[in-house]
Amino acid sequence: MNLKHGIPEPWATALTEAGFISPWDTPSMNRLSEATGIHVSTISRIIKGRNLKGPTYDVITKLAAALGKPPRELGKWIDAAWAELEPYNPPAVSALLTNEQRASVDMIIRAFATSNKAAQQNAARADEIAAKIAAMPPAPKTRSKKTT
Repeated sequence: MNLKHGIPEPWATALTEAGFISPWDTPSMNRLSEATGIHVSTISRIIKGRNLKGPTYDVITKLAAALGKPPRELGKWIDAAWAELEPYNPPAVSALLTNEQRASVDMIIRAFATSNKAAQQNAARADEIAAKIAAMPPAPKTRSKKTT
């Protein structure tokens, strides 16, 4: 991971270009937090890939607006599954659901998203392993001992 003052790229460059600079002239998550109203620890977890739940679309759109980038671009930076999808809009009849029913639907959606994210990560790991295996030199030929 390419870091610039503890912040990975392309985040460090985006922060700098958008003017989120500390008094020491370094990229600043604190300044981004002040501009967006998103807690700095949340921003840090997102930037460093440690936000286990995954950021909401609203959070990403706020960050994207502050950085002057499209939300999809930030989504790609954080490898969010929704980066390639449009935001989910429930059907109009969902207004008839109770709060408890809405919470249940939310839990189902989160379960699907978690499963999809795990499948993507497993596929990426499998690709990495396959590439490493393909790059390995062939095993030396061994001679078998003849038994007489």
